[in-house]
Amino acid sequence: MDEFAGRRPVPLEELLAEREAHAFRQRRLLAEHPGTLISFCLNIPGPYKAFPLAMRCFREGMRSILLALEAENIKLEHEEWSERDAGYTAYFCTRAPPELIKSIAVNIEEIHPLGRLFDIDVFRQDGGKLSRGCADGGNAQSAAGFVRACLVCGGNAFICARSGAHGPGEVRNAMLAIMYRWLRAGAGDAVEAAAFKAMIGEAAITPKPGLVDRANSGAHSDMDFFSFIDSSVAIVRYFRQCAFAGFDSLDEHSPCRDPVELFNSLRHGGKAAEIAMLRSSGGANTHRGLIFSLGILSAAYGRLFRAGENSLDGLLRLCREMTLYLMDDFSASGPETAKTHGELLYARYGISGPRGEAIAGFPHAREGLSYLHSLLKAGCKLNDAGAALLLRFMAVLDDTNLARRGGMAALRRIQEDLSAFLAPEPPMEEILRRARELDGEFIRDGLSPGGSADMLAITLFLYALGFCGT
Repeated sequence: MDEFAGRRPVPLEELLAEREAHAFRQRRLLAEHPGTLISFCLNIPGPYKAFPLAMRCFREGMRSILLALEAENIKLEHEEWSERDAGYTAYFCTRAPPELIKSIAVNIEEIHPLGRLFDIDVFRQDGGKLSRGCADGGNAQSAAGFVRACLVCGGNAFICARSGAHGPGEVRNAMLAIMYRWLRAGAGDAVEAAAFKAMIGEAAITPKPGLVDRANSGAHSDMDFFSFIDSSVAIVRYFRQCAFAGFDSLDEHSPCRDPVELFNSLRHGGKAAEIAMLRSSGGANTHRGLIFSLGILSAAYGRLFRAGENSLDGLLRLCREMTLYLMDDFSASGPETAKTHGELLYARYGISGPRGEAIAGFPHAREGLSYLHSLLKAGCKLNDAGAALLLRFMAVLDDTNLARRGGMAALRRIQEDLSAFLAPEPPMEEILRRARELDGEFIRDGLSPGGSADMLAITLFLYALGFCGT
């Protein structure tokens, strides 16, 4: 990706004028808000000061500063920021001691993954700027240890700049590498956390007919609630790797720039994740469906995260593009040649299962997300909203697990009964009562709506990533 495409290089005259305006604003703020001034901008070499990735880094810097101040119970009297072609700037005014503020600033610059690009200046009331040594009470020896590192070689930045040790292109590439490392880790962090919340959240929601929850193991004798905890821990890093695969697929020479190739690249990792799942659960199939579905969604999220896109439409559209040919092997099988239960259901009844959901862009998850948000907005607890959402999925999904365990007649009967029950929009108390009744019936009959449970987890995953439904 060309981060500077369509961006205007800022001429030297404009940069000098911006620097003067910056100094003037600092003096005005110190006059208007007695105390300590924090001035924050990015250390971006070269003529391109404003571009999408830089803006994300700048906003991360502001977030880090505000969070650190709040952690020390430091109150702000004024804050402002600007985002212009000549660069991004933020100001924070407080009455806290400048030495304390400087120590916080230095800590952020030294610890944060983007810290080398953060330029956090601290000014006293008289306009004097604190040196980095002030973070340790002005100790001269300590100040020497606070020398900023060169972006390229890690040496003394001042010496490298003065000697011209590195060319402009080399410095720019080093800067972008720092930004991309941080951004890539952010995509992985977001997906890993959301996947873990989704898997544990789905297992914890109670009651769930025939499924493992906090009350019982449902119609399963080979797993319990703790099996789901162990399995979630064992496979969650796979979804992080999927996010990385999606992120890296936008590299200029990536073999996975085509969405279908991105999906194909997930296959080997998915098989390894299944082995990890089986080992952690004692051989039980706790999450095979989610390894498939969340893997696709995680890769799509990582790709869009890098591009700065954050829409549910874009995410689900990319999932459709990734799985364009996913039904080819199913379509080639007939009832006599089907190798799996999923292939047999497709050949006999046209039920496409998780593959069909992915190809269609997870339409039931989209609808479920809207329903979940409406319940939470109405004041429902997440547990109760999840139980209600599960019944809603059971009423409309062609759940391959129910079809396998109970046959098509049982699947259709359950769908019809639940559709009739939910049509008048019963109160939550009635929904939970019905879920408990069904739990007893399903345990007795050995039924388990695993496909609906997976759709619940997919919806929780999208919810944890901050998406809203239509």
